[in-house]
Amino acid sequence: MAELNTKPSSSTTAQHKALVIAGLRRGMSVDDIRHDVGGSITALSAEQCSKWITRYTGRGLPNPPGQKPKTYKGRPAPGTVRMITGDQVDQIYRLGLSCFDGCGARFIDWLSTTFKVTVPGDLATSKRAGEVIRVLKQMQSRRNQ
Repeated sequence: MAELNTKPSSSTTAQHKALVIAGLRRGMSVDDIRHDVGGSITALSAEQCSKWITRYTGRGLPNPPGQKPKTYKGRPAPGTVRMITGDQVDQIYRLGLSCFDGCGARFIDWLSTTFKVTVPGDLATSKRAGEVIRVLKQMQSRRNQ
């Protein structure tokens, strides 16, 4: 994996979102997260932000959010993947609630049965999130017919 930028404020918006989501899942408030990181989340370097995300989630990231994987002959290099984005998580929730008539419990049951995760953020990769979005869009188009 490429070296992460160590300059202050070099973290990306996607990293900020991932850090806040990881903290919220641990039951923290945004103020608690700011206190942990020592002030402003946006002032973190990309490397620091990635370390905090790893600390909060307990696992490393497949690819730092917001950074494109290295390419080899126009394709992602072997062993690199793009991480799920906050926009994809939002889209999955929006589509899921639409498909299941606003019933979050039914949507989560379907997600855990079909994709073996209980929250969309646990899909981890952008490719997996794309699969869920594609299936939800197909379900929605069938309902609208």
